[in-house]
Amino acid sequence: MRNHIPSRRSLLSRRGAFRFAIVTSLAIACASARATDSVPVLEAIVCVGEGVGQKVDLTKARGAKPTVYVFLQKEHWDRPTARLLRELDLQIRDKLTDGGIVAVWLTDEPVQGLQEHLPRVQQSIRLSMTTYAVWPGSAFGPPDWGLTRDDHVTIVSARDGKVLRRHTFRSTNDGDAPKVLADFGL
Repeated sequence: MRNHIPSRRSLLSRRGAFRFAIVTSLAIACASARATDSVPVLEAIVCVGEGVGQKVDLTKARGAKPTVYVFLQKEHWDRPTARLLRELDLQIRDKLTDGGIVAVWLTDEPVQGLQEHLPRVQQSIRLSMTTYAVWPGSAFGPPDWGLTRDDHVTIVSARDGKVLRRHTFRSTNDGDAPKVLADFGL
């Protein structure tokens, strides 16, 4: 057998295809849930909040109300992220009429485990303005939201059915709450 050495032309076409794939995936991610876009559909299973145990279109339920959508990679759920949720919940309760938070856990694991676990999380951190839900698809989350596995937490602020801003974090804590609240002028 002869050793196959790829030609220079073949290598360039492979690099070109790889670059095209990266640029295309970035364009799709950037094109999803951008500021001024309509808030994409978000059907998830509610674990804490109105409609417990049911698959609910959470964007439809929130409508034009000011909403902070928080997408959490399950394996990166930790105390600093819980402190961020608590701070957002407290500030929204005190300063934003009709405001609310929709926290969506993303995982490849069966949904049932989180359906049992999230009510215990609520008993511990006691949030009053937050709906807990689980995305029943893959850990990449709803495709129209442009989420990636690289970001441990993605926050999308919305009002009047439009996306205001998008925040992505590899690590976060309650010190990041002012960045998100600034989207609503708080």
